[in-house]
Amino acid sequence: MKTNDAASKTNAIWFDDPVFATDKRPWFGELPDVPTGDFTFAVVGDRCGMATEGVFEKALEVLKELRPDFVLSVGDLIEGYWKQAAQAHEEWDDIDAKIQAAGLPFFHVVGNHDVGNQLMLEVWRERKGFEYYAFRLGDALFVTVNTEDPPMEFSDEMIDIIKRATNNVKNDPEHADEHMKAFFEEIMSGLSPEQLKSLSRIDLAIGERQLAFIRRILEQNQDVKWTFVSMHKPGWKSDNLQYRMLEEMLQNRPHTIFAGHLHSLEYSTEGNQQLIQLGRTGGHGHGHGPGDQNLMLWVTMRNGVPSYRVIHLDGVQSIGAYPAPIQPAVEV
Repeated sequence: MKTNDAASKTNAIWFDDPVFATDKRPWFGELPDVPTGDFTFAVVGDRCGMATEGVFEKALEVLKELRPDFVLSVGDLIEGYWKQAAQAHEEWDDIDAKIQAAGLPFFHVVGNHDVGNQLMLEVWRERKGFEYYAFRLGDALFVTVNTEDPPMEFSDEMIDIIKRATNNVKNDPEHADEHMKAFFEEIMSGLSPEQLKSLSRIDLAIGERQLAFIRRILEQNQDVKWTFVSMHKPGWKSDNLQYRMLEEMLQNRPHTIFAGHLHSLEYSTEGNQQLIQLGRTGGHGHGHGPGDQNLMLWVTMRNGVPSYRVIHLDGVQSIGAYPAPIQPAVEV
């Protein structure tokens, strides 16, 4: 396990050294210096699947101007599910270049589109090194969880259906809802009742080594005022035993769990726990409420306690969207 010495414990990053002997990292930039312990960060939702081009790029432009201390992702930054490594690298090359150009510390989380099969996992490790890690900034601890440990692979037939729908949405975005409806109908028509039932569940996997790593990190940072856990799939909507074990580890500390996957913003709180399912930041919307719009979350830490503001990207416009009238307005 990688760690700094005790003197620099308030600004440290940890990962599982014995497992991941690599110089690659699943983040861009460095941890910021926060001498007062107060800071801001943003959380972006799913860019994919079935991305609307330009939305995630718009989020990066806004963040570049707002200058949070860093950015968290909840995964699914690429469409993924590739069968050839070259195609996976090409998609990562594109989005990684855009993230790096924003010039902000950016911390990745693994999503099912990012590592939806063994080949995609190998590409991730070749580029980013490892899938789970933790860092501490002042009195706040951040734990990044891989809910695809191991990946839950689809059949070749299912991947072909996904790829066909993705291309339809990309090439004809004005009729994206119609293409998505056809996509779901095609899936449903070919599945058995048991398979249909499985699709209605949130299936995730968190390996034993990963849980052991998280336990060590939590034990070594019992003095923090707040703990943030980032994952892709909302484990609280599953019956996953490993997620229940994670909940038990967290139960005696104030904490927030960020997740994505379902493309709709939801917030709930109970006791010292906050659950935030991020909406989409480019992925296709599955509903028409305010939580289903393109958005990102702004988090402000003051005295070790977070507050949240939602930034709706579809309502954020450049000044050029408000041209002056050709004729001067007449004041009556």
